[in-house]
Amino acid sequence: MSSLLDRPEHETAVLPSIGVWWPMLEAPLQREILEQPTAPLRAVVVRRIFELCELEDRPVPRSGVRLGPNERAYLAGWTHATDWV
Repeated sequence: MSSLLDRPEHETAVLPSIGVWWPMLEAPLQREILEQPTAPLRAVVVRRIFELCELEDRPVPRSGVRLGPNERAYLAGWTHATDWV
């Protein structure tokens, strides 16, 4: 049994794997994402994620980036495992 959901064919992944950048992301930015995990990420947050993954040359999408169901499931498991408050 897998906890990953297949992405629809029309949806392309913009962010690198959350398992790579989430542990390195600063706590204030983590809290911002956890407060509203379905909201679009601010450009500064996306830019920081790209920096952490050494993708600084990649442009930040103008349409806004949202976490998908797989990323939100990761966060739910992470908050449960770490007892994040």
